Amino acid sequence: MRQEELSRFKELLSVPSKTYLEKMMVAHIESVLSEIDGVSFWKDDFDNVYAVKGELNDGEYYPMFVAHTDTVHQIVDKINVIEGEKVLPPTFGKSFPQDEVHQVLYALDNNDLPTGIGGDDKAGIFICLELLRTLDKVKVGLFVSEETGCHGSSKCDLDFLTDVGYIVQYDAPGNHLITETCSGVRLFEKNGEFINKVLPVIEKTMETEMMLQAHPYTDVSQLKMKTDVSCINISCGYYNMHTPSEFVSIQDVEKAIETGDYIVRELGLKKYEYKYEKPNYGGFFYNDYEDDSDDNNDYFIDSQISIKEESDGIMIESNYTYDQLFLSDDDCVELYDYLKTYLKRKLAY
Repeated sequence: MRQEELSRFKELLSVPSKTYLEKMMVAHIESVLSEIDGVSFWKDDFDNVYAVKGELNDGEYYPMFVAHTDTVHQIVDKINVIEGEKVLPPTFGKSFPQDEVHQVLYALDNNDLPTGIGGDDKAGIFICLELLRTLDKVKVGLFVSEETGCHGSSKCDLDFLTDVGYIVQYDAPGNHLITETCSGVRLFEKNGEFINKVLPVIEKTMETEMMLQAHPYTDVSQLKMKTDVSCINISCGYYNMHTPSEFVSIQDVEKAIETGDYIVRELGLKKYEYKYEKPNYGGFFYNDYEDDSDDNNDYFIDSQISIKEESDGIMIESNYTYDQLFLSDDDCVELYDYLKTYLKRKLAY
């Protein structure tokens, strides 16, 4: 990452932005946007920020990039952004080589104690702002208060979405994740044109095999229900999220910016339609699922879920919504101990 970009990134990371206390971050974003040539922007009554660059020709649609402005971390007197080197910790189903050192940014307070740097989702904000600098025609939506239930994006200005062709959010940890379903909402057609075009691009620029997953909630789940275009959420290089030891990989953030640029090159200024359909839970409790898999690592319990063994845990997937939950080996031990206690208590009655 060039020094100019790195300085901008460190400045943004130093801005506190706890949920419901995001005005300093919103003000910083407005200041940055005012300095980017060709960008017009505004905020709504909820402090969601909307930005647009370039004018469309007939038949064209904007790509839209999304992040959220809040973090989970408590406000401290000062966030001191420190450059350093770290190996990447196991993150949502992926273990990283422990002999690979990444250049990272982390945060200390004025007492030299770790304080979360807020890469979730300041890294996403930075990527969106950088794409506004490099792309000719693009929209960006930066939404408040995602961490407590996507409050900002649930109140998104619908008029802003009318000429959008597809939506990309940067709000997943690591460098290897793609959100396929979110809050039970499918974001794009399975094996459709959209994912078949963007997946090779993402894997090439992120330089790794991507894992398609379910995300508990983030803003694209709200946007998907409000528009008829394909959406996606991808990794943006933060690790140890929601902890004081959170950090961001400079290399992964740089790759994520490049990924956004190449996604637009591949998809162009077209509309990739995908209409939201509320999941159909009819027959949910009937054992009508037949397993025709030859993979001995796949197990099916009744008709509701499938379980697949991974190298360091298990992946549980709903057979109806495709939601996924990864449990590490340690999680499984903790769950097993809990279930033993739970069953003993139930059987006592």
